[in-house]
Amino acid sequence: MSKPQNTLRHEFVSGFVAGSITSMIVHPFDLIKLRLQLNAATGQSWYVTVKSILSTSDANKLSQLYRGVSINVVGNSIAWALYFGLYRGFKDKLVQVNHGEVNPLLYLASGTLAGISTSVLTNPIWILKTRIMSQNKIGGDINYSTVRSSLRHVIGQHGWSLFKIGITPAILGVSQGGLYFMIYDTLKNHYKMQDKQTNKFSTSQVVSTSSISKMISMSLVYPLQLIKSNQQSIKASSSKEYQSMRRLIPYILKQNGIRGLYKGLLTNLLKAVPSTCITFYIYETVNNL
Repeated sequence: MSKPQNTLRHEFVSGFVAGSITSMIVHPFDLIKLRLQLNAATGQSWYVTVKSILSTSDANKLSQLYRGVSINVVGNSIAWALYFGLYRGFKDKLVQVNHGEVNPLLYLASGTLAGISTSVLTNPIWILKTRIMSQNKIGGDINYSTVRSSLRHVIGQHGWSLFKIGITPAILGVSQGGLYFMIYDTLKNHYKMQDKQTNKFSTSQVVSTSSISKMISMSLVYPLQLIKSNQQSIKASSSKEYQSMRRLIPYILKQNGIRGLYKGLLTNLLKAVPSTCITFYIYETVNNL
């Protein structure tokens, strides 16, 4: 197998492994973040949200914090594999077009193209994830009690339109990935230039670079992620306010002001920053094997 093909395969495998492990570790935070996003118009607090997750007759209440973990792991492992692989593929092509020169705009373009492709291909998975994780197993809609029943119900309800529910904010939100990689690769190259002898990217540098890149990029585009989650929720099937960005944004602003668009941001950063550090540490480690 040629070196470029080997490198590209490494990117897909690294992304898959990193996505699988990370999503398992931070799933409870992902669940809380999603519930907060879906209550953007109500102003429900973090405490009340966690209490509602744990308020079940199930003897093992903590199991509720891992509600939907299987679809989340599947979705994240596939998404990260696609994203890393496509990012490398687009970046290599753009470097060729740019006569071997690299710059922040090239990283931004590569990340954006990889993000759009990944968002379109994985959109149905995120709809299933949102609807399964939006309710407790006990007392919830029986149609969303398992991945199989959820898939059957959603396909029967939406058909091929499944690929376009929430796709507009999802595509607009890929700028987050583009911004992330623009910052990450720029800082990574800066660190490597400082240590030309070994050309190594140390663990502490991976952690600091990942943290800075994620906090900046996530904070800038978070409202789009919140809008996407609400458009893909169960409520969107029956409420017109949730079926388009044009209706949903004014509705949230009317009910809860500008802070409604940032509902769950802190929880998301608590989840996203450590998970991104873990993901990129695993990615860099596996990619260098």
